[in-house]
Amino acid sequence: MVMSFNKLRKIEQNTVLLPELSLTVQKGDIIAVQCENEYIGRLFALLNHPEHIQKEAITLPKGGFQNVYLFQQTDGLYKRLNVKQMLLFWCKLYRHQADLEFVLNLCELQHCTMKKTKQLTLSEQQRLLFASALIQRAEVYIFEDPSLGLDLQSKHVLHNLLLHLADKGAAVVLFTPTLEEAIRLGDSVYRYSERGVQQLEQDIEDAENMVEEEPEEEITSMQVQLDKISAKIEDKIILFNPLEIDYIEARDGQTYLFVNNEEFASSNTIKSLEDRLQPLGFFRCHRSYLVNLQRVWEIIIWSKNSYSLSLDNPSKSTIPLSKGNYSKLKELIHL
Repeated sequence: MVMSFNKLRKIEQNTVLLPELSLTVQKGDIIAVQCENEYIGRLFALLNHPEHIQKEAITLPKGGFQNVYLFQQTDGLYKRLNVKQMLLFWCKLYRHQADLEFVLNLCELQHCTMKKTKQLTLSEQQRLLFASALIQRAEVYIFEDPSLGLDLQSKHVLHNLLLHLADKGAAVVLFTPTLEEAIRLGDSVYRYSERGVQQLEQDIEDAENMVEEEPEEEITSMQVQLDKISAKIEDKIILFNPLEIDYIEARDGQTYLFVNNEEFASSNTIKSLEDRLQPLGFFRCHRSYLVNLQRVWEIIIWSKNSYSLSLDNPSKSTIPLSKGNYSKLKELIHL
């Protein structure tokens, strides 16, 4: 065990501002925690003021908070310095002579070493901030919503950065409000809510492969009658044509339909919707996701164990694709 949160919480005036957080990270772990933005902000506010944290609520690595790296969205850059000068400044600040060529290559900043930070694009600035994690040596790295606003190139950089830190024996924890990002980036994924911390199962294939196949005479999925999919808004029930739906997500015991950038709660389980919609071109790409394959325009391969589907909808949504279902999808679309 490198670091653990031991029932860390914050209550003010009988109001729970931070629910009970219990989580343990080991060397080489990459743990992603999906939770509300409000909880992320309050947690990092506490981590920035450790004097407000009860001693038994956090078990720290040897060296205490000096051995914990915090990546925060409020981190800034010196506008008058260029990229190389910024890296040298961090080397001096953290007393570490890093391999700058390696840092520049990993963060894909080789082409802009002499550009001042104020002239960098937002994604380049974010990648430069990631570089500080390669210079500040720590046993635990904690990231605040690191993929916020990133383009595809920078998401690849972030993914490779986390893998590098874990390969070097560090423990990595990231907090994000987006389940898709948590699944994509974390080896282990947790939800953190008012009910505390719950680990999510990443894949469905192991459990489903143990289920005996139904006799052939009972397979009648291609004869399923086309019907509407219901969702509820307040006291109204809306009926959707299945082909209007971009994808379906199971979250916190509830199923949600995503249609034209809007989210609608459904009383159906994701399994029952899978059974009904599979003949219409829907595919169970992950335990928590069912996607309309007509909306998929790109399969993103982050690594040999991490995949996403990019959708051709107004918001250009990306949703996770599990390793086992990646193989099934390749067979389905004859790749």
